[in-house]
Amino acid sequence: MEARLQPVVIGRRVAAEAESVTVKAVVVAILLVIGVTIAGCHSAFLRYDLIGTGHLPRSALFPVMLLVAINPIWRFIFKKPLFTSSELLFIYCALVIMSGIPGQQFSNYLYTGLVSPVYHAHPRNMPELLQYEGINWLQYIPDWAVPSKDPRSGVVAWVFEGMPEGGRIPWQPWVLPLALWTIFAFALFTSHVLIAALLRRQWVEYEKLTFPLAQVPVETAEEKRIGSMVRNLLFWFGFIIPVFIFTFRALHIYFPYFPNINIYRNWGAIFQGRPWDVLNFTPFNIYFDMIGVTYLIPSDVGFSFWFFSFVGRRIQMVIRSAMGLSDHIPPLEHQTIGGLFMFFFLQMWVARKYLAYVFQQAKEGKGGDEEVLPYRHMLIFLAISVLIVIAWTVKLGVAIHWAVLLFVVHYMWRTVQARMIGESGLFIFWTPYPVHGGPSVLFMRLFGKDLIGAPNVVGLTMVSSKFGDSAACLVTQALHGFKIAQLANLNLRQVFYLMLASVYIAVLTCHPTSVRIIYLTPVPKMGWWTRGYPRWLANEFLIRLAQDLRVQTSQYFHMVGGALFTLFLAWMRWQFFWWPFHPLGYAASSAVPWFGDRYGFSMLLGWLLKALVMWFGGIRMWQFFKPFVIGMILGNTFILFILIIIHFFFPTNEVVVIE
Repeated sequence: MEARLQPVVIGRRVAAEAESVTVKAVVVAILLVIGVTIAGCHSAFLRYDLIGTGHLPRSALFPVMLLVAINPIWRFIFKKPLFTSSELLFIYCALVIMSGIPGQQFSNYLYTGLVSPVYHAHPRNMPELLQYEGINWLQYIPDWAVPSKDPRSGVVAWVFEGMPEGGRIPWQPWVLPLALWTIFAFALFTSHVLIAALLRRQWVEYEKLTFPLAQVPVETAEEKRIGSMVRNLLFWFGFIIPVFIFTFRALHIYFPYFPNINIYRNWGAIFQGRPWDVLNFTPFNIYFDMIGVTYLIPSDVGFSFWFFSFVGRRIQMVIRSAMGLSDHIPPLEHQTIGGLFMFFFLQMWVARKYLAYVFQQAKEGKGGDEEVLPYRHMLIFLAISVLIVIAWTVKLGVAIHWAVLLFVVHYMWRTVQARMIGESGLFIFWTPYPVHGGPSVLFMRLFGKDLIGAPNVVGLTMVSSKFGDSAACLVTQALHGFKIAQLANLNLRQVFYLMLASVYIAVLTCHPTSVRIIYLTPVPKMGWWTRGYPRWLANEFLIRLAQDLRVQTSQYFHMVGGALFTLFLAWMRWQFFWWPFHPLGYAASSAVPWFGDRYGFSMLLGWLLKALVMWFGGIRMWQFFKPFVIGMILGNTFILFILIIIHFFFPTNEVVVIE
């Protein structure tokens, strides 16, 4: 093992020959980061169209597609391409890492989340407070953490009630809280990127995870590959399918007399009684990007995901219903939580010798010359980032043991999520309780409010509500950037620094953009989710302080059972080559209730397409149809990005793009 972990002989030569970033690519990347951030904030707040959600975000892929389309024209006029494939991929890496920041990963939750606890602390704005005596979460929130603690001040009230005529945006009160929250965000996001850097060699080089989503931009940016594909009719057949269907859907939304193509169907109520009635309204949603990506991943992974998320959970529901049980979601959810924890420990066990080698090299001040940073520097900066995050949370009023536990679980779940997407290519995945604040909800359910204590409940809710949503995960995005660097022979350290700079620029750009939006467009006039989030957050404070949310004892057994079943699946996979069930599929199946319902059928279609192709034609036929699925993914990205732009300028009451 020691020999296997030594840097490969050609490592230094490859690093020396790696493609370096150009000034042109850096300038274009920074301009696009700023532009995507501004556009993303407006789109997320005003329409709740998330241009950067998921792990193959349209806000990163569409600009690269546009630049690729410009290249031939530029070559025809000036006899050379405007951007090389390496420059395009550097730009993609800069965009993919920050894609969620002007949306679900940061801006949607931070700004209104700093004034909502203040505004709704007054019974005039939240009458439910009159039902509970002594509930006051505002006393546990430090003054420096919010722009004002006066619910009637313009700083707070104008966000919900609109600015009076002649009023001016109150910038000054936001300076201190945003400066301090920026420290937290920088430290948290830096730790995510460094965790990805720490795991990069183990997952990318030793275990050789495929990272299917990284293949799409590489195929798109490489001039010869994309040139070959666009001359293939199969590519255009795949491209035109989502374009045609979503165009019809959009026309129907704007002009109801136009025929609709429903790709979000279910089979209705076909069963009348127990236990089969739990299968009523089983959905058959079609997501073209999920179909295409499932075609690219290993067959056992694709099979396990659709089986456990689409079929396996329904089998459990039927069995529970036959036993007279109801409320099926909590048991399935807790099984998945146990599975996620077990899967994390399994991955750390597999990587134990590599991690021991890294720590030993760091202790001796050696190693890491081929990494984004030397091992010693990597671990020091990671430790500093984590300590800042924990210290910041303690300063907010959370006891140190709860702060440590919060981020231990947070980093565990983010690591498992990165592994899932790196191996399975899921376009999007949520860890448990994403809307409610992630690990803090787990603590409320396991330990209850009395054991945690009111100050900790408020502090945990205040912090975790800002980063609990995992629809876009920086650990995952950074690993995809590193995988792209390997596939395209980009300078790894330059990719690392460019991605970090992109994150910092996006956060800083969000501040003036989002503050301006929330005053010029008050909460009642925002998109459906951003309109409801502030009240939802206040309800979370109220419910967590007023009610005991601890789960029944049986849920602990479900959690342990989920962990043991994940261990069993992993053991069988290690022992028997023919074993078809991957523990990833089970651990992901019910992390959130809607995951299997939303994407399970599309994963089944992608797996079935690959299975039939491999059965009849083997790897050659799989390669033959690959342009078709790449075309489907790119066509889906193209038309949905265009529709988001149209929807922004021509809003409707219906949701045009369903994630």
